[in-house]
Amino acid sequence: MRRSSSFVAAILCAAALAACDTAAPAASGPPPAGPEHNAADVAFVEALIPHHQAGIELAQRVAEQPDHRVLAEAIISTERDEITRMTGWLTLWGVTPSPKSAKPLPTGDPVKALAAHQEEAIALAQTEQAQGSNRAALDFAKEVIESRTAEASELKPAR
Repeated sequence: MRRSSSFVAAILCAAALAACDTAAPAASGPPPAGPEHNAADVAFVEALIPHHQAGIELAQRVAEQPDHRVLAEAIISTERDEITRMTGWLTLWGVTPSPKSAKPLPTGDPVKALAAHQEEAIALAQTEQAQGSNRAALDFAKEVIESRTAEASELKPAR
């Protein structure tokens, strides 16, 4: 592995903290998603849920490679927790998720594919940052940008 295990530990800690959003708010934790939202918030969540489902499948492929196993398993755990959180937001907002057809998974190097996939999540989160209104969704978008930037960097080969 190119980087220290402290990076992976930081990702795992971030994942654990991110999963706490659906519980009662802690003094230092993120606020729960309130009912106030706009169309951009819904579009972000509805796009990110199937995106995460595909990301989990890609990460499962990457987890078969010893050099990336720990990071891939952290991605799987995080994205499962985030799907649960986002599904809860849609319920809170009174939105019935519209079914989205998943893009076929890319063939070839799964590590490169997962890095590119994480960059797609960054783009979705940047759109939410620019157009969304729900405080929890905006905070989550910021977390996505930060964590997926680090993950994509970890997955790219050293130059």
